[in-house]
Amino acid sequence: MIEETEHRGIKDRKLSEIARCRRVLHIAVRHILILSRRMAHVLLFPVVFLYFEILLRMVGGTGIFRGFLDVLLLTVGYGIFCGAIASAFSRKINRRITLVILYATGVLFIVECLIMESFQMYMTFGDIKTGAGGVIGGFSGEFFRTVFFGIPIMFFFLLPAILYTLLGKKRLPAKRANLPLLVTLLVFGFIISGTGVFAASHGKYKEEYTSQFKFDTASQTFGLLTGVRLHTKYTICGNDAATRFAAVDDSMTQKGKNNKEYGENVSDIDFSALSKSESNETLKSMHSYVNSLMPSGKNKYTGLFKGKNLILICAEAFSDSVIHKELTPTLYRLTHNGFYFSDFYQPAWGGSTSTGEYSFMTGLVPMDGVETIQKTKDNLNYYTLGTQLMNQNYYSFAYHNGSYDYYDRQLTHKNMGYANYLGEGNGLEDITGSWVGDSVFFDKTMDTYIDKQPFSIYYMTLSGHAPYKADDNKTKENMKKVKSVLVDKYEETTLNYFCYQLELEKALTLMIEKLEKAGIADDTVICMTGDHYPYGLSVSKTYGNTKDYLEDLYDQEINTDWDRDHNAWVLWSGCLENEKKEYACEISDPTYSLDITPTLLNLFGIEYDSRLLAGRDVFSDTAPLVLWNNQSWITDKGKYDSKSKKFTANKGAKTDDAYVENIKKIVANKISFSDQVLENDYYRVLFGK
Repeated sequence: MIEETEHRGIKDRKLSEIARCRRVLHIAVRHILILSRRMAHVLLFPVVFLYFEILLRMVGGTGIFRGFLDVLLLTVGYGIFCGAIASAFSRKINRRITLVILYATGVLFIVECLIMESFQMYMTFGDIKTGAGGVIGGFSGEFFRTVFFGIPIMFFFLLPAILYTLLGKKRLPAKRANLPLLVTLLVFGFIISGTGVFAASHGKYKEEYTSQFKFDTASQTFGLLTGVRLHTKYTICGNDAATRFAAVDDSMTQKGKNNKEYGENVSDIDFSALSKSESNETLKSMHSYVNSLMPSGKNKYTGLFKGKNLILICAEAFSDSVIHKELTPTLYRLTHNGFYFSDFYQPAWGGSTSTGEYSFMTGLVPMDGVETIQKTKDNLNYYTLGTQLMNQNYYSFAYHNGSYDYYDRQLTHKNMGYANYLGEGNGLEDITGSWVGDSVFFDKTMDTYIDKQPFSIYYMTLSGHAPYKADDNKTKENMKKVKSVLVDKYEETTLNYFCYQLELEKALTLMIEKLEKAGIADDTVICMTGDHYPYGLSVSKTYGNTKDYLEDLYDQEINTDWDRDHNAWVLWSGCLENEKKEYACEISDPTYSLDITPTLLNLFGIEYDSRLLAGRDVFSDTAPLVLWNNQSWITDKGKYDSKSKKFTANKGAKTDDAYVENIKKIVANKISFSDQVLENDYYRVLFGK
C-alpha cells in the first residue's frame, strides 16, 4: 500500500513537471512569436542587403563564394544596425526611414551595376562623377544602351523597396522597439559586424581590406557596402597600413650585376639624410624606402635617342590582336622593325582611359581610378617625358580628338609637361574640323609642328572607342578590306572592331609618310600603346548574353588578368631600320606600361633616379616585373594570381615560397610608394619647383 502511494506520488510529480515544462515552452514560443513579429521589420534590412550583394555578384561576374563568409557577417551586421536605427523612432518615421534606405541602397547597387557593365569595374563616387559623367555627356548612345539593357536588373534591385511600399504597412508593420530590445539589437549588430571585420582583416584577403585596399577589389571581395564604408573611412582618416613598406631582399630585383662601365641611373639625393631629418612620418618612411632600393644600371642603349623628336600615342582600346602583316602593314612594321616587345601588358588599372594614360606617362601605379590623374593637376610631375623634354626646350603639344575637357585633360595634360593642349571644343576643330577620325587628326596636326624640331608631342586617340556598330562610317569604309583578309574568322561585332582600328592604321601610315617626306623619320621616335584592353567587346556578356567578343578577338578563354591585358608596345624610330639597325631587337621578357617612362628616359639620355619609378628600364640589369594594382604579378620565373592566391612557375624556373613571398612584398611596396608619391606630391618635396 505504501509502495503504491509512493509510486502514485512520483507519477504525479512527473506529470506536474511535464505540465510546467509545457507551460514554460508555451510561454517561450509565445514570446518568440511576439519578438519575431517585432523583429520582422528589423530583419528586413539584413535579408535585403544580402540579397543585393548576392545579386550584384551574379550580375557582375564576381562569383557568389569569393569571401562569402566575410560578406555575410558584414552585411548582416550593417542590416541589423540599420534596423535598430529605424526602430528607434515612431512607426511613421520608422517606415519613412526604411523606404529611404531601401530605395537609396537599391539605386546605389543599380549605379554600380551599370558602371561594371560600362567600365568592367566598380567605381567610387568621385570616379563616377568624373568618369561616368563624361560617358553620359560624350557617349550618350553607349550609356543609354547600357541603361536600356539593364532595365530587368534595375527592377530586381528596386523590387524590395517596391514590395515594401505596396505591402509593408500590413505585412511588416514598422513598430517602435523598446529600450531593452534596441540595446540588444545594437549589441548583436556590433558582435556580428565586429566578427566580420576581424575575419576580413585577418583572413585570406586581409591585404585587400587594409594595406592594399582598392575600391573595386574590396567591393568584389567583401561586398559593395563594405567597399563604400572602407573608401569613406580611408578618405577621411587615412590608411596608415598603406604607408608602411615591407623589408625585402632587393637582390631579387636584379637579373645581373651593374655594368660599372656605364654607371647607374641614380640621383645625388641623400635619402638617408633626408629620412633622419624628416619629421613627417610618411615622408620619412618614403625616404627610407627609396634609400633601401638598388638603382638600375645604365647600358649601351643609354642616350641612343638623345636629341630626337618624340611622339607619344595613347591609342583608344587598342589591342595587339589587330596587328596583321597584310591588314595593318604599318602597325606590323612599327611593332617588329624597332624594338619588338613580344610579352607586353597594359593592365586594366581601373578608371578606364585615364589610368592607362597615367601609367605610361608617369611610370607609377594608378590607384584610385579616374581620381588618380585628377590629383596630378597641382602636383610636380617631374619624371614625365613631357616635363623633361620641355626642360630641354623641346616644342611641346598635346592633342585629343575628343572633348577637350573629358577627364579634365585641359588641366592635367598641360601639367604633365606640355606647353599647350588642344581638343574638340578649345581649338582643335579650327585645325582639323569637328570630331574627326584619327587619320585626319594626325595629318592636320602634324602640319603645325613638323618644322619645329625638336618636338615632344602627345596624342590621345578616339577612333577605337566602343560601341562597335555596323552602321558607323568606319565600319562601312573598312569592312570590305577586313573581310577580304580575315574572311569569316570572327563574329560581326569583332569585325566591326577591326574596322575601327583600321582608322589608327591609316593615321600611322600618314604619320610615317609625312616624317619620311620631311626627312626626319630617323630623327623621330614613335612610342605607342593602348589605354586599356577593348572592354567594349565584353560588356554584352554581363546581362546574360553568352557571347564574349573579347574572347572571340583573342581566340582564347580569358581567365586571368594577363589573358585579358596582353597588348603591344610600339617603340620605333627610322634609325632602327637604318644607321642604328644593329640596336633593333626583340625583348622577350615580360614588360608593361610602367616600363615605358624609365625606358624612354634612359634612351633619351635624361638623368633620372630609377628608384623613384615603379617601372624599369627594360635594357637595364633590373629583373622584369609586371604588376597589377590588385596584387597579381608576372616575373621571368612565373605568374601570381591574386584572386586564387596561386603562383604558377614557368617551366624550368627555380623558385620557392620565399621567392613568391618576397615578390609579393616588392609588389605591395611599389603600389604603396606610387600612391604616396601622388598623395604627398613627393617629387615637389625632392625637386622643389
